[in-house]
Amino acid sequence: MASKKTKPLTLTAMLTAAPELKDVSKDLASMALAHVKQDGDLGVRQGEQLRRALASIGDAMGWTATVLENEKAMVAVHHDLLTLAKGGAKFLAKDLVDELALKRTEVERLQASSDEARARAENEKATYPWHIPYSYTVRAAVGDLVTKSDVLIINDVAECLSAADSVVKNIAGRTKLRDLMIIALQEKQVRVEAMSKILPEFLEDCDRVLREVLANLQ
Repeated sequence: MASKKTKPLTLTAMLTAAPELKDVSKDLASMALAHVKQDGDLGVRQGEQLRRALASIGDAMGWTATVLENEKAMVAVHHDLLTLAKGGAKFLAKDLVDELALKRTEVERLQASSDEARARAENEKATYPWHIPYSYTVRAAVGDLVTKSDVLIINDVAECLSAADSVVKNIAGRTKLRDLMIIALQEKQVRVEAMSKILPEFLEDCDRVLREVLANLQ
């Protein structure tokens, strides 16, 4: 009686067996995204990130150097990598949707935090210390737009009023940066969609690095 063929693991099954694969699959997709953005070239640091991602996947999947000697095993490795890369691309796309949703309400949430601080200052029964967590868009040293998170610790009414002003300080400038970051995130969504379509080609380009990583797995 012929033995039953083993069905390839689904992404869900992989993540259930090794949840740490979620983050590393996102790393793999991020390298593919950089590959697209940089016209097929990865920097030295990015190359090392790719090696680490492949090694982490290999450890989680239980690969060893012996797979290099088995053509069917290598086909399975390539299939699993493509499955994980596709999953990572979906995770990145979902992260962008969530980030955009937060970014679009950023200014309103800043104003709400400021209003809450003023209302608290007027409340004679309010207790202290109290804290206000808030986030806003800034331009990083390298020029990219990022979200910065702060927490103001409030000890009395005077600090509460000061915090209300601080949270919405330069609101016009922060709104402009927020709008620019929304555009940047939308552009990244387009790149992620394009990246998702060329994952087989990206992984084919990574085959040499993959084989080098596999050769070192025990």
